Amino acid sequence: MKSEALHSSAEKSVKLPVIILLAVLFCTPLYPASDNAEASYRELKKSYSLKDKDDFEKEGSLFLKRYPDSSHVPDVKLLIADKENDTDLAVEKYRSIVKNYSQYPKREYALYRICQILDLKSKWKELRIESSNGIKIFPRGNYLDDFRFMHITACLMLEDYDTAKEEAVNITEHTHDFETLSRAIFLLAEAERRISGNSKPYIYNLKELAAGFDKSEIYPSVIFRLAVFYEEKKDYNRSYSAYCDIAEFFPTSPESDMAKLKIDQLKKLNPKKISYMPDNLTVNSTVDLDLAPEYDLKKKQDENYYSVAIGPYTRLNDTAGVIKLLKYYDDIRKVKTAYGYMIYMGRYDDADSALETRIRLAEEYGINGNIVRFSVHEKKSYIYEDR
Repeated sequence: MKSEALHSSAEKSVKLPVIILLAVLFCTPLYPASDNAEASYRELKKSYSLKDKDDFEKEGSLFLKRYPDSSHVPDVKLLIADKENDTDLAVEKYRSIVKNYSQYPKREYALYRICQILDLKSKWKELRIESSNGIKIFPRGNYLDDFRFMHITACLMLEDYDTAKEEAVNITEHTHDFETLSRAIFLLAEAERRISGNSKPYIYNLKELAAGFDKSEIYPSVIFRLAVFYEEKKDYNRSYSAYCDIAEFFPTSPESDMAKLKIDQLKKLNPKKISYMPDNLTVNSTVDLDLAPEYDLKKKQDENYYSVAIGPYTRLNDTAGVIKLLKYYDDIRKVKTAYGYMIYMGRYDDADSALETRIRLAEEYGINGNIVRFSVHEKKSYIYEDR
């Protein structure tokens, strides 16, 4: 009897751990929570391009609720921000990421997107602040040059020319990229022009661009600026020659149509084609300060109309985003310039009609535009006045 009791006790002692082990196995999920979070995040990334904004945001919010401790929380919040259609809400969401996840690798991208939207909406004061933050916080980041160029744009628009000039110089000192360097020098020249007019510093920078960046994308803009410089100095032979080269060698550039109009105007003065590239004598003979250039040419009286100008935007995708946003407006044109991309809206008979659209854009979309006047010449339109 004693032996049987001992045997029964031994069986119970063996069965108990087995029962406990089985209970643990049945109660434990087949995959840990971290694996579930990984699987959910992979599915969420697939949904990004498949679902509309509202459905995707619901799915993303559900992920954040289920897995608040997941390492992918900032990634999901970034996806939700990227999917946001309301630009103001998108900025708030991006700012939350920048503020709350200081070690997040894509934090710089979030700040870059903030700057893109501010650039898109012509909010120059905010853009100047945020782009400055980008330069300071990410001095070795992937978007450093983008922050700098947007900062320069904002400063030029806010007439903070000294800061724009300083930042352009910073770019020239820290880049070896050909296109980046040419664009920075061009903006440096623009800052100089706005500070001191057709001055020695301005023509010096144009000389550097004309001599060393003939293969750059902005070269037609450089030659056009040279042509305008000579025209305002009454050096009509050089001006005419520069305009002719633009029309001949860069026929698809935005400057080509404007150059053709100038050529027609200058022909009345019987100009001769000569070499126009500035040399040291040109630079040294130019005054240090020239804020009141004289204009001798009379504007041709063509058919005129007014438009609302929006921009410039540094990225083609941003320009496309604005055009999509304003798709219900009539007659929207996109033009590539040395500064980026401009959008021109409408063809109004008077400035007051254009002003109404400008006010509507500000009230409905928060987009700040300028009123510009066009001249129609031989079925082509030329902008020649900015108001």
